[in-house]
Amino acid sequence: MDYRYTDKNSSTVKQWYIWYTRPRAEKKVRDRLEAIGEEVFLPVYKQLKQWSDRKKWVESPLFSGYIFVNCLVSGFDKIAYTEGILNYVRFNGKPAILRPEEVEEIKQLLIDPLGVEVDDLLFNTGERIEVIAGPLQGLQGEIINHKGKKRLAVRLEQLGKVVLVEVPKIYVKRQLRA
Repeated sequence: MDYRYTDKNSSTVKQWYIWYTRPRAEKKVRDRLEAIGEEVFLPVYKQLKQWSDRKKWVESPLFSGYIFVNCLVSGFDKIAYTEGILNYVRFNGKPAILRPEEVEEIKQLLIDPLGVEVDDLLFNTGERIEVIAGPLQGLQGEIINHKGKKRLAVRLEQLGKVVLVEVPKIYVKRQLRA
């Protein structure tokens, strides 16, 4: 993962910084930051929640406790004093930056919620693969066994998270070993 932070660019170029939020406050923080004119990205997915009397589809943050803000370092004070923000994520003592390509990859993950299993005969658990077609094209991952289905696991290392997505078998190929 490439975390870059340069003092000369930080004052003139907006970059995607990762911020911690209070638990379950991501949507409110997004709304507050947008209200003050900040460009915010909060990846959400739909999830079926079960209560004792009903079921309901709700939008949940993909990364609990995190929000991404495209800003200058000089704008950190305005963001830091927003209700619900705890702090920014640091890497080696400097603000962690999410590259624009990574933001696009996350957006692509949320576009195509396909639910097709990967064929057991073609791929084995633990095998490294690359997506060669569809909206997730170019992503690399690993086949894992999750809830009895074969799925592509896309690892987003900067957040220490793994995002599980189901990808049709025709969209993937084995990664060549170096």
